[in-house]
Amino acid sequence: MPGTGAGLAAEPWLDVSGVHCEGVVWDDAAGRLRFVDIPRGRVFDAGVDAGSADVGWFDLPAPVTAVHPTTEPGTLVVADGDGVALATRDGVTERLAAPLAGRPEIRMNDAGVDPAGRYFAGSMAYDLAPGAGRLYRLDADRSLHTVLTGVTIGNGVDWSPDTTLCYFVDSPLRRVDVFDYDVTTGALSDRRVFADTSAIPGMPDGLTVDAEGAVWVAFWGGSRVCRFGPDGLVERTIGLPVSQVTSCCFAGPDLDRLVISTSTEELSPDDLRRQPTAGMIFRAEPGCRGRRTTEFVI
Repeated sequence: MPGTGAGLAAEPWLDVSGVHCEGVVWDDAAGRLRFVDIPRGRVFDAGVDAGSADVGWFDLPAPVTAVHPTTEPGTLVVADGDGVALATRDGVTERLAAPLAGRPEIRMNDAGVDPAGRYFAGSMAYDLAPGAGRLYRLDADRSLHTVLTGVTIGNGVDWSPDTTLCYFVDSPLRRVDVFDYDVTTGALSDRRVFADTSAIPGMPDGLTVDAEGAVWVAFWGGSRVCRFGPDGLVERTIGLPVSQVTSCCFAGPDLDRLVISTSTEELSPDDLRRQPTAGMIFRAEPGCRGRRTTEFVI
């Protein structure tokens, strides 16, 4: 297959009986991995050095599509069916934005926090209607801005270590795009293709940028995570024994473990028998390090 690069393997790590696990993110202040199971509205946290016995969770009204730490310990920012909210283990504590309220045909999807603490979140229609989604930016003053329209499945978003670039995935386009980024204002400009993934099985989903500026992308339906170098070419591939790979992040005190979420959605009973670890959280040691997650400013 073109562009597979050096091969690595990920091992099953956390069995949370996931339906559609997504949005893995390392909460450095808490020393916990966080992620969601979208259709159950379940928000998980886990210690990176233990197995499934060290997993906690709480439930919010489904769907919950992304979770990130904030500058207030114990409070998380989540993307959900209506928009963006603050939440704790006691439930939603404050609604920050509700651009999708009263629109049951559409929901939020993947999200990320920019280097200045702003929240970026994409949306998508349940029926995958082309162009029905958007990419939103929520600022610390609680103002919501539409930064992209015509999005179909707003997915992975992350920034370069020097803060000058923003990477973004609209999955059906089968590419990773890059923008010039103004960290002072949160403005995106000069959208262009960073990596054409059309020759790689599956669709690009979640992504993360490592400390060297390389872009790691999970491939839905592709059984892999790929590392793309500055030239947009695959340098390394991590294979998984499941097809629906959804997101990835670097975790642990040294940010040297790649954690990968997976899903059981769109799998038939025969698929599930062939993929008994589908829906689990995987991890790998890729030989490089990630960057500290920025907290959403509240």
